[in-house]
Amino acid sequence: MTKKKQRTGLALTTYLVVAMAAVTAGFGLYQLWNKMQTPIAVAQPSSAHPSAGLDIIGQHRPGFSLPDLNGQLLSIDQWDGKVILINFWATWCPPCLKEIPAFIETLETYGDRGFQIVGVAIDEPSAVNDLIKDLGAQYPQMISADDGTELAKHYGNRYGALPYSVLIDREGTIRFTKSGELYREVLESHLEKLL
Repeated sequence: MTKKKQRTGLALTTYLVVAMAAVTAGFGLYQLWNKMQTPIAVAQPSSAHPSAGLDIIGQHRPGFSLPDLNGQLLSIDQWDGKVILINFWATWCPPCLKEIPAFIETLETYGDRGFQIVGVAIDEPSAVNDLIKDLGAQYPQMISADDGTELAKHYGNRYGALPYSVLIDREGTIRFTKSGELYREVLESHLEKLL
């Protein structure tokens, strides 16, 4: 084979690989966009509109109910009076999995002082159940396979980032949000102000 044919073949192969990657990425974004457009029932004050972004800090948390791993409907209201960390996550998200052991340790340290973690898994119940058992996470998990991204928007997560964490004080006011992995030291520094 001549060098010219080799270069042409390499160029064609490169073009095909890039084209396939673009198609795959585009399809993934299309699927994510469709999921994000699914409406859900979320009781919220008008001041907590999803486009509020960082303006959600200082607002009262939106109310919502979702099933737990056993299909029992849980409401965020049942933890009123506690400092709550709502963590939006998924089993396929590496940073989500990385922060769970730190959450378990933080809950063990601060749980007696009125701290509660609530996971909102944007995933299928069977995948969540297996993983939670393996990790030993004893805090409640709410399952939102289809609506979790939209719900997270109501909590200030404009872009659907995972993990996404929201810290709420005892009065139900949102005090801190974090896109991406939430490190234990950062969480504890905010908890100390609220407990």
